[in-house]
Amino acid sequence: MDMQVLRERAGLSRAEVAFRLAISETSVRNWEAGRTEPTMTPKKYLDALRLFKCTPEELATASEKSINQRHKRKPGRPRRFPEHQVAQVDSPVCS
Repeated sequence: MDMQVLRERAGLSRAEVAFRLAISETSVRNWEAGRTEPTMTPKKYLDALRLFKCTPEELATASEKSINQRHKRKPGRPRRFPEHQVAQVDSPVCS
């Protein structure tokens, strides 16, 4: 179970989670995409557990799974230009 599944299981939209935890919707999206891990105050952490209706272990596992899935999906960006093509472009283009 990842962060998105945890949210959907609780029957919540990203906007609802953001509103109820007083965070940005972008933060929720980043948690689900595995770009960032949830970082919260102890009070907000307890609010999240109640909101997602989960145990601390489920929240930790969901966060870890989201992070791990991101690394499997996107191993890194390819180079924008292969090295041999960069060397061929010597003259500037003027208009």
